[in-house]
Amino acid sequence: MAELEGTIQFAYELTPDDDDKLPADVFADLSAWRSLLFDLKLLGQLPDRYQGYGFGNLSVRPDETETFIITASQTSGEMSLLHEHLVRVTHCNLERFWVDASGSEPPSSESMTHAMIYQADPRIRCVFHVHCPDMWGYRTLLKLPQTPVDVPYGSPAMVAAVRDLLEAYQSRPLIFATAGHEDGIFACGHNPRECGALLLTHLARARACKLKEGAAS
Repeated sequence: MAELEGTIQFAYELTPDDDDKLPADVFADLSAWRSLLFDLKLLGQLPDRYQGYGFGNLSVRPDETETFIITASQTSGEMSLLHEHLVRVTHCNLERFWVDASGSEPPSSESMTHAMIYQADPRIRCVFHVHCPDMWGYRTLLKLPQTPVDVPYGSPAMVAAVRDLLEAYQSRPLIFATAGHEDGIFACGHNPRECGALLLTHLARARACKLKEGAAS
């Protein structure tokens, strides 16, 4: 068992696994969207943001089991997605805050939130978590659902808050903000294309709000 360290707030057991986690076509689709989000600085690693920690993570659920594939912790600063940057999460115990996974690197710090989303709604097969100051800053004007401001990232409270939010907002795909997790935005859908398109649409809307605000000042 690994100790809690860095930005990871759950206990986990990681089994070595060098196998490719996704079929070639699914990996290519996820990699393409990840590259675009990296270029837009919706995920990555920058010295002047979040104390230099990497930010953003992506996951897909290949079938209807609880198993899902997620980007590994602190790999978002890599320019390109590689197979070794992916971790297979085989089981999550939301009560114990425990993750069983296989791969060469620890699972993302947001693995518990991704797991809860998949457990809560079998329709959701893909989750993108990004950090976007524009979308997050204009989340009220954009009418984004949001978790409470006093709920920190990666915590049992966040898992519970997201569960409540998914029950309150039944439309899919869904985008929501984490008010207590600076700049945090989640997009949930049936596939990477739905999640990516939802993020780009709301990014454009947020930037329109910003331009309108600037013109009025």
